[in-house]
Amino acid sequence: MSSEDKAAEEQPAEGLSWLHRTFSAPGRTPALVVLALLVIVRALDPAVVQSLRLRGFDFLEELAPRKYQPLPVEIIAIDDKSLAQYGQWPWSRARLAQLVDKISSGKPSVLGVDVIFAEPDRLSPGRLVNSDPEIPASVAGELSRLPSHETVLADALRKVPTVLAAGVSDEAHPRIAPSRVTMILESGINPRPFLFTHPELLRSLPEITAAGRGQGSVDMEPDRDGVTRRVPLFIFAEGHLVPDLALEMLRVALGGGALGIVTGNQGITGATLGKNFLPTDSRGRIYPYFTPSYYARYISAADLLNGTYDPSLLNGTAVLVGSSAAGLSDLAQTPLGLMPAVEVWAQSLESMLTGNLLRRPVSMNLIEIAIVLLAGLVIIFSLPYENPRIAGAALLFIVALLFSSAMASFKFSKFLLDGIYPALSSVMVFGVMLSENLRVAEAGRRRLTAELQHEREVEARLDGELNAARAIQLGLLPRHFPGPPDRNDLEVFASIEPARMVGGDLYDFVLLDPEHLSFAIADVSGKGVPAALFMAMTKEVLHTATLRYRNALDRVFNEANDKISAASEELGAGGTNMMFVTVFAGILDLASGKLVYVNAGHDSPFVIRAGAAPESFPLAGGPPLGTVDDFQYSIEHRQLAPGEMVLAYTDGVTEAQDTHRTLYSSARLNQLLASAPTTGAKAVVDLVRDDVHRFAAGAEQADDITLLAVRWLGPASSG
Repeated sequence: MSSEDKAAEEQPAEGLSWLHRTFSAPGRTPALVVLALLVIVRALDPAVVQSLRLRGFDFLEELAPRKYQPLPVEIIAIDDKSLAQYGQWPWSRARLAQLVDKISSGKPSVLGVDVIFAEPDRLSPGRLVNSDPEIPASVAGELSRLPSHETVLADALRKVPTVLAAGVSDEAHPRIAPSRVTMILESGINPRPFLFTHPELLRSLPEITAAGRGQGSVDMEPDRDGVTRRVPLFIFAEGHLVPDLALEMLRVALGGGALGIVTGNQGITGATLGKNFLPTDSRGRIYPYFTPSYYARYISAADLLNGTYDPSLLNGTAVLVGSSAAGLSDLAQTPLGLMPAVEVWAQSLESMLTGNLLRRPVSMNLIEIAIVLLAGLVIIFSLPYENPRIAGAALLFIVALLFSSAMASFKFSKFLLDGIYPALSSVMVFGVMLSENLRVAEAGRRRLTAELQHEREVEARLDGELNAARAIQLGLLPRHFPGPPDRNDLEVFASIEPARMVGGDLYDFVLLDPEHLSFAIADVSGKGVPAALFMAMTKEVLHTATLRYRNALDRVFNEANDKISAASEELGAGGTNMMFVTVFAGILDLASGKLVYVNAGHDSPFVIRAGAAPESFPLAGGPPLGTVDDFQYSIEHRQLAPGEMVLAYTDGVTEAQDTHRTLYSSARLNQLLASAPTTGAKAVVDLVRDDVHRFAAGAEQADDITLLAVRWLGPASSG
């Protein structure tokens, strides 16, 4: 197979491996599922999501409301003061005609009347004659010749460019007269499916309607929670497109230019008035940028009627007439609190005049879905959940970034960007990731705890087995040391400290007869259970051979070497891990002090005597047992003087290390023995052992420490 073919096969495998690593990380798969559901929910945009979004927009407006500034928009209010001076509502149309005459004298650019005169005035002269038959005939005749109050009001309305309010009804009624509508140019696809639709408009009486320059809808269509955040710029009623009151007032004030509605594939995008473009949402609604309700916008109708207010101040302004009296006005709940409906129209007109309409184009939905998706992916793939505090801080940063982006978009561009749903989605995705990571971490902790408990159980079981093995091993070694007062010619003492629970060192001694002591010290290569087993076998081989050959130590070692070599090859699997043992063994003639000994690769023992420096045995010896087949070991001799002591040891003494890895060394041992007491074997062994412990304090014991002291006291005496 060519290298190109191999590379082609490896690339898909690497890709699958990358996918596995990516999606097998804790929490990622469920978090991606949750993120997908959140994106779908946002795309479907149910009522609860819309409500959250709108509440967020309210919060933005509360934080940064539009600053009030005097504008050529005034409200003539039928307020409590007006009712107190001129009587309860409804007033006669003649009184309203007086008010309109006062307004028209100031030459405003447009008058918007937020009152629907749907029924005849009960105080009109003709209505009075018909309603009261006891009116004298002469008086009734005079009244009948007077014009109706509707005529008087219509005549007053003709003096000023007027836009009359039109309400809506969801019930169709027979039309009394043809309706007068504003022509609206359509751009794009048919806007009607996107608009609020009503079968009928509620208008003023035909005589009054004919006096106006236009009609504007006062249908506010509050949101589900009753808050008026946005108002329809157009509705569809009676088969016609109808502008709202504020837009129609703006059209009339600007000279009656053409109105247009622009529609895209996803809904209404805005309205045109001359060269001006007014952005809307997909249903043709504008978002007025509200200020708190200010009394500076209001002029009491009473002040105009009684001459307190100078009508000339209305020159060139847009004037709205409506009610604000308590219990009379139609109140609207806005993001900045309750205000009379007439002020909502005034603030809508202000927002259009100053270019302060808030914008919520259809594309914002796609942008917000993309934000939800992007923030979720960042939270899933980028946050360090192995450190929950840092991950939590990163989440707070992301949430703060989402809210600050929404605030900046509102403050500087007047775009309504939802920060709440992306933030809540981020928190939910983070919660899934964090909980899953914590669950996995907890499962891992429990698994590790279980494994640790299992290891402890195994270790405890092994410790029990090793304790038993140690007890068996130490039980193989002689523990009763001959010496005074039982014997006056000999003193023996030994100590062994395995580096592990069981070790590979050994010592042994046995009285072959009342006048001959055989003793040995050995060090098996390795540590632990294998070395302990090898040690037990070595002890048995040496002990048996010594009892058989006695002073012929050369034959003892030759036989032991053969048996240990065979055992070493078997245990070492053909020699790859062969084991061996160093041995020093001797037989002491207790009557003469003559010592015969053989050394197989072991450290040279010391001879200690009073008043002299310690002396190492001059050893010829041979290799460790089990290393060289058929090696012929030779016997060596030494004469001991009464009181002299032979101290044999393993390399665990001289090779002990301190915390700086410095060796104890033969030199230090030699120096210590120079001051050693010669009065007892046990005292010398304890002295060396304690000095090694002080030297290696704090360091781990690396090898078995074994000491064997044999002191010849002289020939045994009968007494």
